Amino acid sequence: MVAVMTWNRFQQAFGASFGCIVLCALGCGTDAAQAPATSAGGNNGLSGASAGGALGSAGSALGSAGGTSSVAGAAGIPSVAGAAGMAAAGASGSAGSSGAAGSAGAAGSASPCHPRPGLLACEDFETATVGGPFTGAWSTGVIGDGGSVAVDDSVPAHSGSKSVHIHGAGYQALLVYHDAAVLPQASGKFYVRAFVRLAEPMVGGHNTFVIADTFAAPGAGNTLRVGEQNSMLMMTVGGDAHGYLSNQNFYTDHLPGVVLKAAAYSCLELLLDSPHTEIEVWVDGVDVPDLHVTDLAHENYDALRFGMERYAGPDSDFWYDDIAIGTERIGCD
Repeated sequence: MVAVMTWNRFQQAFGASFGCIVLCALGCGTDAAQAPATSAGGNNGLSGASAGGALGSAGSALGSAGGTSSVAGAAGIPSVAGAAGMAAAGASGSAGSSGAAGSAGAAGSASPCHPRPGLLACEDFETATVGGPFTGAWSTGVIGDGGSVAVDDSVPAHSGSKSVHIHGAGYQALLVYHDAAVLPQASGKFYVRAFVRLAEPMVGGHNTFVIADTFAAPGAGNTLRVGEQNSMLMMTVGGDAHGYLSNQNFYTDHLPGVVLKAAAYSCLELLLDSPHTEIEVWVDGVDVPDLHVTDLAHENYDALRFGMERYAGPDSDFWYDDIAIGTERIGCD
């Protein structure tokens, strides 16, 4: 009873706004604690942005603290300054125009190329020149009549500001990855992750988006092709004789299988384990059972090709971003 009376008198003296400030400061701290705050290695280009986004979103309610944390996150710097600023704003109850700058951090997220167990390579294309030539492990493959492969910033990237734009015309337009220091793996087993954006919905015709093969003999042998048919995700190994729809019962039940979204990024993951004749596919973190095989012989691939190999249907456009290779499953974070 004494505690209740004391609190009531405290509210009368200072008003309800103090309680709101305390609760907001505690709640915002929860999100910030869960977000990675340190810089990712390699070519990530968006290191630490998640911490900046979490703390930055608090800026609209807590004033200048959000602005400080957003800048720190975008630079890939541990957002200590942002956390300190948030605490200070919570204590003083101040709010100012700089809170609007903090809200910009809410759009940030941890770089998908952040360090993780087994990561061999990851590319977010942030250091590449828009429209310029590819360097290092990346190059363009066969380009069909009117097709193109180029670093692009004309549409939203999955992370940062750049992705690779594939204009699929003619037979092929492919971005090629080949690095002898990464592939083939001595174990014969590796994982691939790529974010894929389609300009239009998937079509009924058969086309390929991702190819795994040998660099010396592209498309030969037991080449893996992952793409579309009957407006759903599908794959073939060594040609159409070993073809798998993401709904293998489609010709009986006529139900759609797994569909990659149009005008949005889908997270496509592959397991390629040649010694155990296993191939597995995930989309947005979910296993695709009808594209999981354990008895299909394939090579220990050393080349990956991203783009379009067209067999049916119209020209189309694709964007690829945050492509990663690892000895363990990479995930979509």
